[in-house]
Amino acid sequence: MPNPWLDIPEADYVGHMSHPSVNQRSVLNRLMRDAVEDVRPRALLVLGCSSGNGLEHIDRAVTERVAVVDINSSYLDRLAARFPHPGFALEIRCADVNDTALEGNAFDLVHAALVFEYVTWQPLIRRVALTLTGGGMLSVVLQRPARSTAAVTPTPFTSLRSLESLFHFVDPDALIEVAEDEELTLAFRGTEPLASGKAFEVLRFMR
Repeated sequence: MPNPWLDIPEADYVGHMSHPSVNQRSVLNRLMRDAVEDVRPRALLVLGCSSGNGLEHIDRAVTERVAVVDINSSYLDRLAARFPHPGFALEIRCADVNDTALEGNAFDLVHAALVFEYVTWQPLIRRVALTLTGGGMLSVVLQRPARSTAAVTPTPFTSLRSLESLFHFVDPDALIEVAEDEELTLAFRGTEPLASGKAFEVLRFMR
């Protein structure tokens, strides 16, 4: 079956994530900023980058290389238009995160926000562990279940409803266990409450 992400226009995704009943876009932007400011990576990999929310926080005096991966080419076209002269080597990869090639020992920071819920995440953890440099960091943002709200919040941007067939919650404890099996040490764990009643689980692992 075609991946439902391929049929969601970029404007719908941004509109949905910015909608008052969701209001996740600004929070994800801040969490990306926190990760790049704390780690100060020379090389950064962003999985499920969409149209580049948060890339504006990258310090061009520190970061030399940024690789971004997304399955939807229109999102990547928008990203390229937003950052025509980024000040760092920008590698744009249109690929499914499940099977995109990740070179070994290459990135000081891998950021994956609301990605693991849409992929086969266990083997991806192993591949990410191998692509991190020694002392490198994996930054993960997970959506936590909420009793009063659907996993995909209803908004006027109805194309997002197709994601319900793909979305699955990821248990943070299970993810931590798999990460530790791949020699990734939990360095931070926190909860980010959202105005909608939902919450994000924020995890960082060091290789």
